[in-house]
Amino acid sequence: MDYQKIYNQIIERAKSRILEGYKEKHHILPRCLGGGDEGENLVELTAREHFLCHMLLCEIYPNENKLRHALFLMSIGKQKVKEKTYVISSRVYERLKIEYSKMLTGVSQSEETKKKKSKNMKKIWASKSEEEMSEIGQKRWETRKKNGTDKVTSEQAHNISKALKGRKITWDRKRSKVISQYDLENNLIKEYKSQNQASRETGVRQGDISACCTGKQKTAGGYVWKFKK
Repeated sequence: MDYQKIYNQIIERAKSRILEGYKEKHHILPRCLGGGDEGENLVELTAREHFLCHMLLCEIYPNENKLRHALFLMSIGKQKVKEKTYVISSRVYERLKIEYSKMLTGVSQSEETKKKKSKNMKKIWASKSEEEMSEIGQKRWETRKKNGTDKVTSEQAHNISKALKGRKITWDRKRSKVISQYDLENNLIKEYKSQNQASRETGVRQGDISACCTGKQKTAGGYVWKFKK
């Protein structure tokens, strides 16, 4: 099949018309291949035509990973375009997932990309409260227990030890707030060193305990929870 010919036909047809209603701008020569934002390199397409053009470009340039990435994002709706009118079949979606997975396998990232990702992740974690961080840790642990991956093998223990060797690790125990557990008549039942411990020992979801302590809800698991004053 002549993918380039089909692509050119769609582009030429789009140049000679004026679209009414919803439309999307498309770079005739993709930016990852040197195309710019000048008017001669832009054309208005319907959402369906836009998706088809990106599929054709992936066939025309099979070794260009950025084109595959763009098509994959379009297929899973990451662009959040409510007006898009194309609907992909399950076969097309499966093919895109497989191709995208193959693309990521063994792809090495540049130091600049790694630094950008690290910087973004630090911003995300810095914006979270201590309770949110603790809840995320609890969910991860519960998932590992559910999947049977909570046990550390001797090889994993060796790799962790090797990775942490020479690092100075500190843990501020004062950051964990003591949690008091009361019955519904406000009688003290028990105190816990942290929300994590309280959740483990009582089975009450840590997020609910946190919401109760911060006044977002009155009870959690049939108990009243408060930060110890």
